[in-house]
Amino acid sequence: MSFTIGAGAETNTLPVPSFQGQALHLTVSTIGAGTRAVTVAASINAAGNTVMTFNAAGDWIKLEGVRVGANMRWRVMANDGVALS
Repeated sequence: MSFTIGAGAETNTLPVPSFQGQALHLTVSTIGAGTRAVTVAASINAAGNTVMTFNAAGDWIKLEGVRVGANMRWRVMANDGVALS
């Protein structure tokens, strides 16, 4: 999914994946003066990060759905320019 960031701060929420192996590639095509923060319903890495902040054209992240115990989680497979917190 590619998106455009406008002049202000924008936020979105991403639910956990539906199935193991589900892939999601988020990229910024164009950007104004703002940022976009995508909050995930569960941690996306071992550090426990749940927020991805995009602030430049070309920022991208690839996530994959994995099963952790009985729960589905996104895990970062690759990242270029996206700040995690």
